This record gives sequence, C-alpha cells and structure tokens, in this order.
Amino acid sequence: MKIGEKLSGAFVLHSSLGKTMAIFMLLLLTAVLVISAWTLDNSWQRKLEDTESNAVNLSVSQARQAEDTFLQTEITLRAIEREIPEGGPTSENKARLDKVLAEMKNSLPQLNGLFVYDAQGNWIATSATHIPVGINNSDREYFTYHRQNRHTGTHIGHVIRSRTTGELVIPMSIRLNDAAGAFAGVALATVRVDSFRRFYSYFEMGDGDLLALLLDDGTALYVRPLPDTFINRSLSSSPLFTTQLVQADRGKGTWNSALDNKERIFGYARSGQYPLIVAAGIDKSALWSQWLRDSMPDLVLNATLLMIILMIGTVVLRQVRTNVENQVELTALRDELTTINQSLQALAMLDGLTGLPNRRQFDVFLLQSLKRSAASGRPVALIMMDIDFFKRYNDTYGHVAGDNCLRRVGEALKNMPLRQTDLIARYGGEEFAIVLPDASLDAALRIAQSAVEAVRETAIPHESTSLEERIVTLSAGCFALTGHHVTLDAQHIKEGADLALYQAKHQGRNRATTIDAGPL
Repeated sequence: MKIGEKLSGAFVLHSSLGKTMAIFMLLLLTAVLVISAWTLDNSWQRKLEDTESNAVNLSVSQARQAEDTFLQTEITLRAIEREIPEGGPTSENKARLDKVLAEMKNSLPQLNGLFVYDAQGNWIATSATHIPVGINNSDREYFTYHRQNRHTGTHIGHVIRSRTTGELVIPMSIRLNDAAGAFAGVALATVRVDSFRRFYSYFEMGDGDLLALLLDDGTALYVRPLPDTFINRSLSSSPLFTTQLVQADRGKGTWNSALDNKERIFGYARSGQYPLIVAAGIDKSALWSQWLRDSMPDLVLNATLLMIILMIGTVVLRQVRTNVENQVELTALRDELTTINQSLQALAMLDGLTGLPNRRQFDVFLLQSLKRSAASGRPVALIMMDIDFFKRYNDTYGHVAGDNCLRRVGEALKNMPLRQTDLIARYGGEEFAIVLPDASLDAALRIAQSAVEAVRETAIPHESTSLEERIVTLSAGCFALTGHHVTLDAQHIKEGADLALYQAKHQGRNRATTIDAGPL
C-alpha cells in the first residue's frame, strides 16, 4: 500500500467528515501559528521600543548632567575672568588669585584644578599647592586655540593628562583679553574624567552596553565600560555622526558601534549649550538572549506547532525572508541615493575649474556674514579681484592655457594664510572675491595686497600685458560696511568693492585700492 493511501486511510480523508476535520485542523493550526507569531513579534517590538526609550532617556539625562557640570565650570571661569586686572594676568597679583582659585576649586568636586596663564603660556596662578618648575603651557591645544581665535566663548578640548596630578582631565577654557582686546592669556578649568566614570558607574548596565560622552567632532571623552585607551578616539565615521545627528539633535537607532563593531540599540542627545553629545548603547545580542529566556515557554510551544505545519511554515518563512531581502535592497538603494544627493549638493557649491567656492556659495556666505554683522555691529569686508588683461591672455595663448592660468591663480589665492572664517571664491570669469567677516577696511587692504603679491610671485608669463613685468597680475578693490539691511547691504558692498576695483584698474592695475564706505 502506498504512503498516500495509508495517510488517507488514517485520517479518513475519503469521507466528507474526514476532509472537513482535516481542513478545520489545518485552519486551527494556522490560526494558532499566526497568533503565536504575532504575540512573540509584538513582545520583541515592545522590548525594542522600551529599550530605545530607555536609551534615549538615559542619554538625555546624562547630556543634562554634563551640561550642569560644564555650566558650573563656566560660571567659575567667568568669575575668575572678573578677577583679572584690565591689563591681563601678572605675577603681581598671584597670591590673591591663588587664594581665589583654591576656594573656587574646593566648591566643585568635579574639578581637578583651576589655572590662569599669561599670553606666553606662563603659569600665573593655580588652585594647586605648587607650580611645577619650568612648565609652560603654550604648547597645549586650548592655549593655541584661544591665541588664534578672538571669540571669548568657552572651549572644551580633548582629554589630556594633568601636569600637576597626572589625572586624565577634560580642559574647559576661556580667552583673556587686555583692555585693548588683545590676547592676554587663558583661564583654564580641568574637569576630572573620573567624575564621569564614577557617576556613570551608578547605572545598572550589561557588560556589552555603552554610555559615552563625546565631543561634537566625534572625539570620545569617556566611554563606559571600555578602558582609557578608547579616550580621544575619533568616532566621526560612526553612523551617529554621519547620519543620525545630521537629522536630529536627539533620537534613537541601531547600528554597529565604531568602537568595537558590536551591534547596539542607541539613544543619543546633543547638548544645547556645549559641543557635547551623550550616547547610550544597549547590546542587541544580549537583549535578544534575555528576551529569548523570558519567552522560552512560548517559543517551545511555537516550535512544536512549527514542526506540525512545517510545509506551511516553510512557505511563510520563505516569503518573509524574500520581503526582508527586498527591504534591505530598497534601504541600501535609498542610502546610496542619499549619499549621491549630498555629494551633488556639495559639488553644486564649488567651482569645477579652480576647486574654490563658486558664485552661489559666495552669495550665501556674504548674506550670512551681513546678517551676523547686523546683529553684532562688527563690519564685513569684501575684496573683489580681477586678472589684468585676461582677454589678451586668452587671445594670445588660447582658452586651454587660460583655464590653466585661472587654476594657478586660484591655487595662489587658496594658499594665502587666511582665517577659517574667511571665504575665497571664484566670482565669475577671471574675477575672484574674498569675504572677510569681522574685518576692517585696513585689514582687507592688507589681505588684498597679499593677494596681488601672491599672484605676482607665481610669475605666469603674459607677453600681451601692457605692464612692464610681462607676467600675469591681479588688481583688487576693497570695501567694508556694517550690516543694517541685508539685501541692500549685499548690493552696496559689492558695488563698493567693484568701484574700488575699477579705481585700481584706472590707477594702473597690479595693485589694491580701497574706497570709504560712503554713498556710492
């Protein structure tokens, strides 16, 4: 007797009742399987949602705790700043400053120390009991930062090892200016990394879970429970910085950690006051194992049912697997299109010939600078530049040589030692422009003269020029104003710089000139 006939006989499939019962049992088993699967999936999704919510709440609370820590530190630094004489810190008031710093430091247990340095990096005052002999801190990153940046806001640097105690500390500093606004030194507070280590240890977390304090450039200040060798490691390639923080200042997501490539469920929050980010990561594999243990009775029942309806289960699982693969492909395609779109947006702001920012980026940057000028009351300067007798150059050497000339001029301008806040752009044709926020007309003239000299020093041959040097030269015009009405200001400053450029051309070219910010 064949197997099919035996089964048919065993389940009485030849009768209508047997067929009805077989169909009923099949439907019943299917319903049980669907309900069981739905229940288990909902249980896992609730577990994921609760974990994501807990990770976000933990990161938000720790971001606020970090804000409070550094806010207290900033308040202390501002109090120190008020104690500094107008002429800047000197050794004459060392005793008084030492006492003040010691009292302030004792009131904040998270501080390792408070320090005041003069403009040369010499130790003027400290909360420590003694100053190491022959120590100068002008080599520290925070000192170099404040010496090169005029803003008086706080600066939080990478973790360093204290020269007084040997502890790992996070430096928070402010620039000290003299009465004339010149650099007079640095006031520094060092926050113990151990204060965050101790505070984070209060939270119950798994062995594979993370709680990290980061700078917004991706540098790790402290990561629980990883060793100190992970401190100052750059995590800028992590999806946290490449994707998540681009979209929102706080949120959740699942990705492989850039620290150890382990998949975690993350919650993150950016500080609204300081360049700090806190991320809490829950080990997804450990979470899955815990959920499996809690769901074991249901899983055993489901496994039994799956064995009974193996064929149906195989079809369903194959369909689910196909759907997941399609979703992964769609997600990868979406990410690829997003990356391409971002690349195209970046390329749209650059000049394809010289690699400098193009006219579009110039217009956006100029409007932003004028808005900040209107708010701050500090002027914006604009330098308009034009290659002398460039049409003759093209007529003599050809357009290919003309393009090479533009590239070399752009490279010479790009290599000028400007501030990070300045912008050099190709304005159009043979014209270039430099936008100088917070710069006076005199400062703009000096930079314009440097630009003229930089192009002259490239010594690009130009036999068709009317100038005696027979090389490619540059004419530049400078103009500066303080923002009031941004749209009209943009037109006004461009017209002023253009008029100054015309004046430089009229005076013989190969030079830089200015005009006063009067009516045009």
